[in-house]
Amino acid sequence: MIRYDKFVKLYNEDYSSISEITNAFDISSITAKVLINRGIKTVEECENFINVSLKNLYNPFLLKDMEIAVERIIKAIHRKEQIWIYGDYDVDGITSTTILKLYLEKVGCNVKYYIPDRITEGYGINKEAIDYIAYKGGQLIITVDCGITAIDEVEYCNEKGIEIIITDHHLCEGEIPNALAVINPNRKDSDYPFKKLAGVGVAFKLIQAISTKLNFEIPLEEILPIVAIGTVADVVSLTSENRILVKEGLALINQTENIGVQALLEVTGLKDKEITVGHVGFVIGPRINAAGRLGSAKTGVKLLTSKSMEEALLLAKELDKVNKERQEIEMKILKEAEEIIKNDDRYEKEKVLVIASENWHHGVIGIVASRICEKYFKPCILIAIEGNEGRGSARSIPTFDIYEGLSKVSKFFNKFGGHKQAAGLSIDREKIDSFRKEINKIAENLLMEEDMIDEIKVDDILKMKDIDYKIIEELKLLKPYGIGNPSPLFVSKDVKVINIKAVGSDGKHLKLSIEDDEYVMDCIGFNLGHKAQYINEGDRVDIIFVPDVNMYMNEKKLQLNIKEIFIKNNISIDIEEEYYLNFICNLRKKKDNTISDLSNKIIIKKVDDRIGYLIEFLYNNDNVLVIINNLLNAKRIIDELYFQGREFNKRISINVGDKFNIRTNTLLINPLYQEYDLSMFNKIIFFDICFDENNFFDIIKRLIDKEVYLLFNEKDFKMNQVFLDNFVPKLNELRVVYKTFILNKQDIFKIDIVSYFNYLSKSYKIKINKSKFIFLLEILKDCNLIDYKVNQNNYYIKLKQKPRDSIEILEIPIYKSANLLLNNQSKMKNTFLNLFEIKKEEMVWI
Repeated sequence: MIRYDKFVKLYNEDYSSISEITNAFDISSITAKVLINRGIKTVEECENFINVSLKNLYNPFLLKDMEIAVERIIKAIHRKEQIWIYGDYDVDGITSTTILKLYLEKVGCNVKYYIPDRITEGYGINKEAIDYIAYKGGQLIITVDCGITAIDEVEYCNEKGIEIIITDHHLCEGEIPNALAVINPNRKDSDYPFKKLAGVGVAFKLIQAISTKLNFEIPLEEILPIVAIGTVADVVSLTSENRILVKEGLALINQTENIGVQALLEVTGLKDKEITVGHVGFVIGPRINAAGRLGSAKTGVKLLTSKSMEEALLLAKELDKVNKERQEIEMKILKEAEEIIKNDDRYEKEKVLVIASENWHHGVIGIVASRICEKYFKPCILIAIEGNEGRGSARSIPTFDIYEGLSKVSKFFNKFGGHKQAAGLSIDREKIDSFRKEINKIAENLLMEEDMIDEIKVDDILKMKDIDYKIIEELKLLKPYGIGNPSPLFVSKDVKVINIKAVGSDGKHLKLSIEDDEYVMDCIGFNLGHKAQYINEGDRVDIIFVPDVNMYMNEKKLQLNIKEIFIKNNISIDIEEEYYLNFICNLRKKKDNTISDLSNKIIIKKVDDRIGYLIEFLYNNDNVLVIINNLLNAKRIIDELYFQGREFNKRISINVGDKFNIRTNTLLINPLYQEYDLSMFNKIIFFDICFDENNFFDIIKRLIDKEVYLLFNEKDFKMNQVFLDNFVPKLNELRVVYKTFILNKQDIFKIDIVSYFNYLSKSYKIKINKSKFIFLLEILKDCNLIDYKVNQNNYYIKLKQKPRDSIEILEIPIYKSANLLLNNQSKMKNTFLNLFEIKKEEMVWI
């Protein structure tokens, strides 16, 4: 299969309710389509999605054990018992601890908290911490964002005479702890309507329930922004209750009464700005998280519970400083990891990147693993070795369940845990190499080439005329964007680049304008500057984008924020070179016999959109062979294939030359004669006409009892003529090129084809492309005038002795065969038209 940067997949939902939604909310069909793509398919669902309200939160007492937990907490309040909140060291755990502490203090609790150290204690409840809490006089423990797997630790807690309430959101795989109450929407016996709350969301539901019983109002302006921060930072689905909590929380963040949040906004330069999910995910969240990664997570709780702006600013600046240190350590590890990949050839072939080294900080290797996973689109496991043991963080791609993969090789680990996309593990140093081999064996069996390519989901195909300010305002109704509610993406196909350049520091970004049916639109592509070298003014491209507004010098202008850009007709160099070399090779064995027997069931399809018909046919049929003769058509078809997404492409093999791999359906780019075994196919489609009628009949005679579909029409003869004109060198071109070789006055010399083509154009007024040049060299080689080798764009030419007698170049077999093909296209057209006219009563015309 051909390797792309990314696959593109258009949503394909039931859009029958579009009109009803557009009328109900006075929005465009484009926005209505995006809503439906997000699973919002009725007017009522749209109402709840667009007009978010805290009133739509579910009753917290629908959560199992909530009643028990609230009664016990209220009892503790009345008895003035010492309550300990036990949290986790990430943003979710810190924010969960914070909101529960703030609220319980307001209702008069004697409340303290405990967060384990990431490095020395690790995740979750531990017995030493329970001993500490008991020593300090703790009488009730409430966990937040942890505890669901703490079977032994809860029993230990019970033995100590300390009651414990678990609140968590992580998956429950089997037995749940014997706690006083276990509040988790993911309990197997839970029928709570929404399963995807973050830990801070579950803690908020507990606060909701307590406030209901005590009739004590929740200080929403102080607490909701913290809930939003924790929810976004934990990268959970921003749908249902999470959408409500985040949207309402972000709306309150600039007017929050929480001094710690105010200090964070001040230090990060976000004060008085419209705070988005992006700001939380990439600016605020990492600073809170840095405390737990490099220092103590308690710093984050201290900040968010601070009563003094002076203290809060000091703590916020400390976190900002720690975050910078984290970034420096992260970049150092990333650089070292990439050097390891670069210097070990095995990593190029391996589907799972297992990278281990000493002196890596365990607190940040998860972030680095995410970066490497994203860059190479391969599962990545980074292992920090300390002494004889390594501690690893794994991150994965959507097509590989890393937890399941690790489960199959669990014999190597001292312990491990996680979920589909992320996991943690500990492993003895001497077992790392064996683990690397075994996990790659598993991946090799599970992952196809297409699984190692990212996929973009696109909401709709738009023309430039469809985009206006109203659309942009409508799409704001769908915010906040995130997991489960991604930012809308659109595609515009076959648009023309009218100017393009790399901009920004080091040419990091891409600036261009595109033209579509006389509509011109400015575009910016952040972090796409590297693509400027491959795209020229006048090129046709497909763009994936978000419509946006650019404000410059108080002037408002429509602009497209480009996320991906694909050059039209830009197939793999290997495929293109293989095609031309195969074409030339097969000219040497051109067949002269003509067979005109059409005894098969021939189905002639007359369709305006051949590619569209072909794609639909391949969706609905198996064991189909598609024969594509003209490379120009192959490029157009391959362009469209990547818009069908990963799963469709996994069913398709693309073959050229002698490389013939079979999948559910097969595309054969078939220049002239090949002896393929076609018996395994039920249906054969000729997308276009062969260059030679003998080639067509040679294939047909091997397709007895097969259904043969002919999609080609009269235009294909003209396309073949255009292709051959651009490929077959003229006699004058052969003479000029050979003359330039002779004038070189060296027996062996190197040619850079870009410079050489410019020289031919300027000095001799002839234009030669790469494919014609290769053919030309092959002809001269068959004349025994030269030999040559190719290394990238450099051609090394070796001149041979001049022949004593003149050479009849037109009689050289491959050149003669090529000219016959070139000159016979009109005759071939008549042959086919006459043949189909004679046989039309035996054919199926559709």
